[in-house]
Amino acid sequence: MSLLMGKLNILISTLIFGFLPHQEVSDYIALESLDKDEQIENLIFEQIDNENLYSAVFHIEQGDEVIRSAAGNLETDEQFSIASVTKMFTASVIFQMAEDGLLTMDDTIDMYLTPEEYSGLHVYEGVEYSEAITIGQLVSQTTGLPAYAENEAEGLTLVEESIDNGASFTFTSKLNSAKEKGARFINGEGAYYADLNYDILGEIIERVSEDTLGSQYEQYIFEPLELSDTFLAEAGSEVPPVVVNGEERDITPILENMHASGGLISTSSDLMIFLKSFFNGGMFDESFIDPDTLEDIQFYFHQYGNGFMNFDVSAEVPVFDMHPLAGHAGINGSFAFYNRELDLYITGTTNQASNPMLNYELIQQFIDIAEE
Repeated sequence: MSLLMGKLNILISTLIFGFLPHQEVSDYIALESLDKDEQIENLIFEQIDNENLYSAVFHIEQGDEVIRSAAGNLETDEQFSIASVTKMFTASVIFQMAEDGLLTMDDTIDMYLTPEEYSGLHVYEGVEYSEAITIGQLVSQTTGLPAYAENEAEGLTLVEESIDNGASFTFTSKLNSAKEKGARFINGEGAYYADLNYDILGEIIERVSEDTLGSQYEQYIFEPLELSDTFLAEAGSEVPPVVVNGEERDITPILENMHASGGLISTSSDLMIFLKSFFNGGMFDESFIDPDTLEDIQFYFHQYGNGFMNFDVSAEVPVFDMHPLAGHAGINGSFAFYNRELDLYITGTTNQASNPMLNYELIQQFIDIAEE
């Protein structure tokens, strides 16, 4: 418990530090005298060149107002890995397949995986529940399946482990890793964020459609929304290197294996189009993403629902006047969030995996600027 409280105190201290007033960018030009996009760009530049941040892109829309800024070695329209924001795309395909009658949220994984694949996947206190895992539980992260890299808090991030062992991160190896680790609880009796849930969904999409995951993204999302700069990574795909503990790392070798849980490449503009459609009923019935289905996951101040996460510090620490966010973040600094109260959308990346709270710090500051 003392370790847990220690981590909580560090997190809260980080948040408090993040919301202290920033110094002016220049002794001669007040920050408030700049346009909003210039203010954001200058605040990014304040962070650039430290051990965590070399570049960033932010895209904000609220009503008719559009703010786009980039700094460092990224341009506003540049493609980048969106990592786990991909899960929102995967969930969107699942919802539309359900509407098309190709599957149901109550379907169990034994209908799609082979006995060799699912046997022993979910064993809790000596009892196997593998066959009872449903598509709905996979989407909502309530299966109880473990993450295949669970030592992030000890200094080895998922990005580092994936880069170092990328060749072995196949679907089969992920299933085998889960079988070795064991389930965390009986499926449906809690929530625990694990990429494996979405890797399985990707396999189900391919087996139902009898086509590739990329083709289903294209059919259900890219073509209808006219997302011309978004695609599933494959061999040879190029994205800017991600900063991991002060070092730029090439993540392209692992993107293929991230697949339905984190394999998409996009831009902040394409993400904005998708994010608005996701929360405004543009692709599927809004009942699929009922906010009442949100459940706490293992990350402080985070809940998970059907295909999206919710970040809300004020619910637990009311003293912080912070904006709740619905959407998704990625381990490499990517994000796509919506604030319902302000009807404000924000997408982009800090393209780093060293400080997971940096995104939230900057997002909150930039929402404040957009409100002015």
